[in-house]
Amino acid sequence: MRYLKKIPSTDKELGIRLISEGWTKLKEPSNLSIATLLSVPFMFINGIISMSISYYLYPPLKELFSSEYGFNITFTINLFTFIYGFIIFLFMTIHEFFHACFIPNVFKSTQIYWGINGFLGFVYTTQKIQKSRFLIISIMPFILLSVVFPFIINFLGLLNGFTIFLCLINAMGSCVDCLNMCLVAIQVPKGSYIVNNGAETYFK
Repeated sequence: MRYLKKIPSTDKELGIRLISEGWTKLKEPSNLSIATLLSVPFMFINGIISMSISYYLYPPLKELFSSEYGFNITFTINLFTFIYGFIIFLFMTIHEFFHACFIPNVFKSTQIYWGINGFLGFVYTTQKIQKSRFLIISIMPFILLSVVFPFIINFLGLLNGFTIFLCLINAMGSCVDCLNMCLVAIQVPKGSYIVNNGAETYFK
């Protein structure tokens, strides 16, 4: 696994070569902005799942929603704000790390890259990935950090408003992953392989 400053751009010559070799281009959003817009329904679904788990595990949350006085949110900027911001960044980095953990030969392959693009980290690979493995790679950060993690920290007595917020951010931030999963699940035949070319995805 190697470091990159940003996700590689699409190689048009590689795209032409892949099509000539029998690969099919996946019908998908042309950029991240459009993908994020189309994934909004998944954002709400994932958020509901995350909050439902927290509602079940964390009694104060039930009291908050059932209070006849409602609730309000107050933002205060101080040293702890930057600490919380760093923790959120670290949590999102762990999200990407879990993507990488399920890529075959993650620590040996020279076709796997990681980096930080703005405030967010990313993991990218040019190696061929089987459809079933691609689906696992895509969903595991959501499962581990927004479904399993709340039960673990609740058992340890660490479930609170901030850790619930972390799980919620991860769940809603996994919306593009879920969109990609649906596109692949619908368009890519069982047993096929998937390969990335910048922002484009091909399968055969």
